[in-house]
This record gives sequence, structure tokens and C-alpha cells, in this order.
Amino acid sequence: MENIDPWGASQIKNYAAMREHFGIDEFNFNLENNRFSERSLIMGHRDFNLIQSAMEKKMKFYAMTGLMPSGEMHLGNKAVMEMMIYFQSRGAELHIAVADLESYATRDIDLISAKDIAVENFLLNYIAMGLKPCNFYFQSENSKVQKFANVISNEVNFSEMKSIYGFEDSKKMLEINSPIIQASDILSPQVYGEPAPTIVPIGADQDPHIRLTRDITQRLSMLRIQESRGTRISIGGRGDTHILEDIAEEVMRRHGITKIMRNRKYRILESPESPDSMISFSIDLAKAEREHNPYAAIPPSSAILRLETGIKGGKMSKSVPDSTISLNETPVEAGKKIMRALTGGRESIEEQRKLGGNPYSCPVYELYMYHLSRDSAHLKKVEEECLSGERLCGSCKKEASDLMGNMLTDLKEKREASRHLVKEFLEFGSSQ
Repeated sequence: MENIDPWGASQIKNYAAMREHFGIDEFNFNLENNRFSERSLIMGHRDFNLIQSAMEKKMKFYAMTGLMPSGEMHLGNKAVMEMMIYFQSRGAELHIAVADLESYATRDIDLISAKDIAVENFLLNYIAMGLKPCNFYFQSENSKVQKFANVISNEVNFSEMKSIYGFEDSKKMLEINSPIIQASDILSPQVYGEPAPTIVPIGADQDPHIRLTRDITQRLSMLRIQESRGTRISIGGRGDTHILEDIAEEVMRRHGITKIMRNRKYRILESPESPDSMISFSIDLAKAEREHNPYAAIPPSSAILRLETGIKGGKMSKSVPDSTISLNETPVEAGKKIMRALTGGRESIEEQRKLGGNPYSCPVYELYMYHLSRDSAHLKKVEEECLSGERLCGSCKKEASDLMGNMLTDLKEKREASRHLVKEFLEFGSSQ
């Protein structure tokens, strides 16, 4: 499988192959009152079990995402923010980075314009969707994130960046450095706060950033939990490891692990026993390490969403405006796009009536799945009517246009009603 381009407009065609190739686990969690989980729109995850445990046990956890202020917020961005709002409702401490340095590097958008875009096109929509005050900040203004990016850049070389992202030698340095700054965004809540599970909801095309960040986290850590049937901890760092071994053993014993073997040659502690709670064990181990390593952190988790198809095919992306619906569009503009959308219908009404349509290859049906069918009963009705041939594409598009118009009108009203709250978000972020 080829490299995944986080900045491109290509759709991912085979999620099973992606999971297999990049070591992504299939998402088998049932999130309460979450339609993305209910409708199998989350294609995979990395270490989501830690987040599930944190929510169930009401433990501290972070949720982190970023936005690149390079144009309008569109439907493809909306799903990730809805996941963030969901995690906020489940107790997460939210951090949202405005990737203005990245938009400058990859889209040549100056920092002043980027700020206006971030507020008018994104933050106002976030608030209208239900986001509560959180750490909303700009990369270019956050000295802590920039400082830590310099630290972690020492853990990555250009050969690795080429391998992950397919960078050419002609790439500008700021563009190459953008993923490093993103890794700093993801890890900074732990590094400048305290170690805790961190969930990063992403579209599938953003997985390279998570892989890089998880690798960096392991390199910065001295006590690394490795996959094992029992418990296995490898010791990193330079010099005498006896102190770290003692710390690891103490944490293991505190979590009920008594049969512990030390292998000093390979710098490993292992046991056939497992802790009662892996999340508590991971947090305690990272906190214990923090006394000797200021960068100790838990590798970030991810919930990986399927990419929404553009209404004319391909990935829904702001780089293809005709195939994308912006949240700031008028109902009339959005309706016209939907009426011109590709469908999974047959070539004629007669064939549709006889053979039925194919909702699973239809961008309009995806609009219902991601946004328009607020309850599963309505979505099931759309699916069954399409499969049976009872539902024709013209009437289906008309219903989708009406529902989209209602959604966009409601968002516009809430945006205007929320404008006075923007200052509170900006001040909250700058005070962190």
C-alpha cells in the first residue's frame, strides 16, 4: 500500500488493507449516543481501550485536534469536531490547535489571514455545534508548543519523514517540519500538564501523523510498555538503568504484579502477570518516570473515521470546492450541489424500480449517514427504500437538499447567536 497523503484529495479505497498494512485495530467499541460508532463510520483505532477505560472510570483524559485555516470549514471537517464535542461531554479536557504555521507552509496563507479564517470559518461553527470553552490556540503564538517541537525534532531524521510522507528533496523545511509541530501539539497537554490518555479523532488520511507521534513518544520515554501476554517493560535512556528498573518494579508491584524478572542485558522487566487496570498502570508508570524525564508521556490514542466521499466522488476536500459543501454556504448553493451529485442509482427509472439502487456507493446516502439522518430509523428507511427501488435518486436528492438547508440555516442562526462567545475561547486558550 502506498503512503497516505494527509494534504491530498485522494479517497482511500480499501480500509481493510489500510488496517492490515499500517497495524490499525478494527473499531469494536460501542460508544453511547454516538452515531459514528453506531453506523460503523469509525474504521479503526490505536489504543482506544485506554480512552474507553478513562470514560468508564471517569479518569482524566485529553482530547486533541487541529484545524488548518486554509479555507471554509466543510462537512468533512464536521465529523471530527462532533467527535471532539462528544469526548468533551464525556469529561475530556479539550485542546484545539490552529495550524497556522502549516497553512503558511503548505497553502501560503499569512498568519493574520489565518487567524480571521480560523475564527470566522471554524471557531464560530464549533461553538454553534455545541463546543464549550477549551484550550483553543494558534501554533504561531504558542511558545511552549514551538519549544517542544524543537526537542522532538531531534528524534526524527529526514529519511524517516520521506518514508512516512513521501516527501521529495525539493520540499520546503517549514513544510517538512509541520508534522513535527503537530506531534508537539498532540503531546503538549501531557508534557506541560500531567501524563494521561489522549484521544485524537482523525480522518483516515491523517493516520501518518499519529504513527509519527506515537513513535516519538516511545523514543522520548525511558519506561516503555511493550505488547505482551503478561507485562513487559523495556528500559530506554543512556547510562545506569538500575534506578529506572527499581521505579518500574515498584509500579508493577503496586499494581499487583509480583512475579518479576529483570533482564539487565536486554534492559527488560517482564512478568506473566498483568495489572488489573492497564490505564491506571500506564498513567502511574509515566508519572513515576516524570521524576527523571520531563517528557514522559502515554502514546496518543486515535479513533479513525472513514473519509466522507465528495458529492462528485473522491475525498471531500476544500481543494475540490465543487465536490464539497461548506458549513457557511447558503441552503440554495448547497442544494444545487446536491442536485448535481453522483449517486448509486441505475441508468433509468425502470431499472431503479426493478433492480434497486446501491446506497453503499452513493455520496448522497453518505450525507444521510454522516449528517442528515439524526436517528437510525430514518437512515434505515432511506437505505431500504433505495435497495428496493422505491426511492428514486431525484426525490432522494430533493429530501437531502431540504434537510441540508435546514441544518445550514440552523447553524447560521447559532453562529450569529454565539459570536459574543469567541472572545471567551480566545482568552481561555491564551491563558493556558
